[in-house]
Amino acid sequence: MPPPISDRYKLEMRLGRDGDIEEWLATDRSLERPVLVRSLGPDSSEKRRDEFVMAVSAAAKSTHQHLARIYAVERVSGGAYSVSEWAGAATIQDRVAAGRIMDLAEFLPNAAGLAGALAALHEEAATHGHIDASAVAYSVAHPAKLTGFGRPQRGDQNADVRSLAAVLEMAATGTPPGGPAPSESIDGFPKRLDRILEQGQAGRLTAAEMSDLLLATPTPRPPVPEPASTSGRVLIIAGALVLVAVGLVALGRLFTGGGPILPITPTTASDTSSPPQETTTTLPEGVSVARAVTFDPFGEGGENDELVDNLLDSNSGTAWETERYQDPMVEIKPGVGVRFPTSGSPSAVTFLGFSPGTAFELRWARSGGQDLEEWEVIVRGTAPEGPLTLGLPARADGHWLLWLTHLPDQEDGSYYSTLSEVRFSP
Repeated sequence: MPPPISDRYKLEMRLGRDGDIEEWLATDRSLERPVLVRSLGPDSSEKRRDEFVMAVSAAAKSTHQHLARIYAVERVSGGAYSVSEWAGAATIQDRVAAGRIMDLAEFLPNAAGLAGALAALHEEAATHGHIDASAVAYSVAHPAKLTGFGRPQRGDQNADVRSLAAVLEMAATGTPPGGPAPSESIDGFPKRLDRILEQGQAGRLTAAEMSDLLLATPTPRPPVPEPASTSGRVLIIAGALVLVAVGLVALGRLFTGGGPILPITPTTASDTSSPPQETTTTLPEGVSVARAVTFDPFGEGGENDELVDNLLDSNSGTAWETERYQDPMVEIKPGVGVRFPTSGSPSAVTFLGFSPGTAFELRWARSGGQDLEEWEVIVRGTAPEGPLTLGLPARADGHWLLWLTHLPDQEDGSYYSTLSEVRFSP
């Protein structure tokens, strides 16, 4: 049984144990939201309870999209308990046990985010001390969260980084480190990521350094399946066979006195299930952006529209700001953003004055409609400190959408993000 806890929290279901910590899914009666209660019972020692409260309290000082938020920690008669964000029941360990790895498109933003979360924790002189695959909660389309605070301490900050790098490799491959490099077993996995994970596991990186390296890694494009039509080499072989067939038929006609021979042209079946691919090989000399327009299909249709022109005024001293929300974005709507009708095919985009910790997607669409599903996701990431420049694939004469899916918790207790300038490069 858990120790006595505040009446504010109603225990709903016992989830099991995390070592010597009992876990419960509970309801915060005041805010009517699910929370996770982790507790030490009467069988714990005084020293262990002190360690638990100190570790959780230290972690509570850090705020990051990829850190499970801690709402309360208390030592009570007969034990101690913490109340934290309910990030879902699935962990990397659960997914690996079920034979499911993290999709390549989801891996890089989550890996960089988790390293950034650990860096935020370390900046407060805190240590997780016990990171493994069960300490990372993850479900598709939601940010992975570092959890498990209050476990018995087993290492320092350097050990945290080594352990996280090992968990990231396991998330990508489905197996513990020690086998082939991820790039050798996962189609499209960049060798650059192999080196980053290897350096992290060797203890040659801090959490902040690993986060920076991951953020600077271009988002890998998913492997392109071979089209239904025959490949170039197969076409050559097919063409040769056709010529041989024509020759044989000609000989047959010659000896049998048949009529004229019609030429046979190899054809390729068109794949109507996928849109036509861009074939532009050179970028135009110039790129122009008509304007910036707020994009809020799940809200009231606007987001500080009077400030949005500041994004294109070439003045980093002015800025656009989202509305200020009292709850995390995930509890309100899927996101909010700004679209940029663009002529030409930009090769890169730079964001200045972007609030660190903002989770975003950069999307593209030909028409720029209100249906988010029509927008192609080009890259996902989390805004770092300082300028952010992203390389872009060739996409001509369309609309670019900066879609914000998580707004950082600011000093005034509200959630919002600011952005000073957006610059597209030819």
